[in-house]
Amino acid sequence: MREELTIERDDISRFMCENCGANMGFDAATGGLLCGYCGSNRPVEISGEVEEVPYEAALSSGAHELQRIAINAMEAQCDSCGAVVEFTPPETATLCAFCGAKIVAQPKAADPRIAPNGVLPFAVPNDAAMCAFNKWLGSLWFAPSKLTQLANADKLDSIYIPYWTYDAQTDSYYEGQRGENYTDWETYTVNGERKRRPVTKTRWYSASGNVSRHFDDICIPATRSLPHAYLNRLEPWDLGNVVPYEPAYLSGHKAQAYQIILPDGFAGFRQIATRVIESDCRRDIGGDRQRVHDVNTQYSDITFKHLLLPIYAGAYRFNGKVFQIVVNGRTAEVHGGRPYSWIKITLFVAAILLILLLLIAVFS
Repeated sequence: MREELTIERDDISRFMCENCGANMGFDAATGGLLCGYCGSNRPVEISGEVEEVPYEAALSSGAHELQRIAINAMEAQCDSCGAVVEFTPPETATLCAFCGAKIVAQPKAADPRIAPNGVLPFAVPNDAAMCAFNKWLGSLWFAPSKLTQLANADKLDSIYIPYWTYDAQTDSYYEGQRGENYTDWETYTVNGERKRRPVTKTRWYSASGNVSRHFDDICIPATRSLPHAYLNRLEPWDLGNVVPYEPAYLSGHKAQAYQIILPDGFAGFRQIATRVIESDCRRDIGGDRQRVHDVNTQYSDITFKHLLLPIYAGAYRFNGKVFQIVVNGRTAEVHGGRPYSWIKITLFVAAILLILLLLIAVFS
């Protein structure tokens, strides 16, 4: 049976306004805690450093399963898409930020998890994110005319999304072939006339060698609630501005619990590293063309960080389909799904065909 989570008054009052007693939330515009009632603000007090955690030691000790995101963290699960969102009182979750469905599960104490050791605070206020969202919707080609009507307030939620970042030293031995091009001549026949033309051919030679690379802060989203294709387009993150984890940054915002565990995140990192290392091997082989038959890579000095990165997430339904939107909470860059108006596309294609027919008629 899971141990019940008790919330100490001191853990809640740390986010209460000293002037009027109202709850304070983290404000992206000022970079500190702001009271929405009396306007008082105070800076977030942080201490320590964001340190790399040895990967193997964390796995062997089970440290990645010991801590909560915050002592007063609560969680709610969406019955529609299964997303689990953590939040700190007085925040409540009523609509799922990932699919737009109503969350019907009652909040409960969050399960023990690895606590983040760093957070990248929001720098884009909600109104600026909404402005970027509206601008993005208005810029979409071939979008249905009614789409912009969906761009209204409360369609974006500020959520800290869990990420793993990995560092590693890699040393790889490869075997392959180097191709060197040369020009040959071939004979062909056109209308009974024999002609010659140059043809590029390749001589292949065996090749092998060693390449080394150090990977630093490779980001792997630890969520399954948002398409990684959208999240990857939000990179690069300004990780140089990551600060030590402090629950005050979560006040007034939601934070999702990680859904991809540490070893699975490392598997995703290895996929990225494999592609980069193969490119290094091809560069090392040289020549005009390259073939890589086998690569044996040793990973060492592996470390990781568990970070919370700021994203505005939204979802809307159009013609019975859910489209998800993500906005970078640092840059206001927008990516997401969108519907198409086949009527507009058909009219556009018809217009192009008409122009081509007119050009053919004129020049003929």
